[in-house]
Amino acid sequence: MKKNTTAAQTSSVGRQARLQASAEPYGDAKRKRGQRSQPKASTSQAKASASQTSAAAVPIPAPTPHPGNGAVPYRDLCTRTSRNIHPHVKPRSDFELCCLAERAYEGSVEEIYARLDKQYANYIAIDGKEETDRLTAKILNTYMEPTGIKPRPGEQSPRIIIRPIPDTQYSLRLFPGSLTSSEYCLDFVDNETGAPVNSAFEFELWAVPDWDNPLAGLPIVQKMRSIENAHNIDTKDIRPGQEKFILRDGQTCVLARPGKMKIRFEVPIRPRPASETVQEEQMLVLDIPKFVD
Repeated sequence: MKKNTTAAQTSSVGRQARLQASAEPYGDAKRKRGQRSQPKASTSQAKASASQTSAAAVPIPAPTPHPGNGAVPYRDLCTRTSRNIHPHVKPRSDFELCCLAERAYEGSVEEIYARLDKQYANYIAIDGKEETDRLTAKILNTYMEPTGIKPRPGEQSPRIIIRPIPDTQYSLRLFPGSLTSSEYCLDFVDNETGAPVNSAFEFELWAVPDWDNPLAGLPIVQKMRSIENAHNIDTKDIRPGQEKFILRDGQTCVLARPGKMKIRFEVPIRPRPASETVQEEQMLVLDIPKFVD
């Protein structure tokens, strides 16, 4: 199957869910084989259950409390991603919603449904239908801090910053990612349409020390790669408009283009949410100027 950016996007958006899924239901260290609440289903039973996703009532875990750090339900992220990747395929269950959001399927709607049925059958043959449905719902009902989810067309926010790039028809766009991880994202958009584009011109993006305080922050110069390239996806194979770079709050960057003046910019810094477990130490702050002549 052709390479796509879904794996990279899933890494930034749903890494906590995947870690939880791999550690809880399917990790060898956690799994207690032979101690399931129901006997292992046969292949024929599994296929029958796969086509009857609403046959039995399964207790659905309640959503986890909102952490208050800009996180959103993972279910919402999967719904949006699934619609973008498979606009003509409607998920028939939570399991299918997860699958359709995590990878791109090829073929007709009927062929995709058949593959999803087979995947579902494989899961319930191992862990049973009830446990599979319960764990899927649990993952979907958790809150995630997304990184790499691009703004919707026309979406505006003080944290979405767009600046034109001289001598091109494109602009640099910064939009927020995970607040807890201090991640900010960068991509490029067409000035006329506002649509994101992939490497529409020749450039290099570099992370450099703070221009005003070179001893603080990142002390080295580093060439930045897109999140897709970091996941071994060639630039030519990135889905149209999905290329993105992951930066850090307060990071200083330089955009270099052959034969053009370099462009330097600093990533915005967002206020950190107050921690409920760590109390800030009280101290006296001396009034010393930050810059002097």
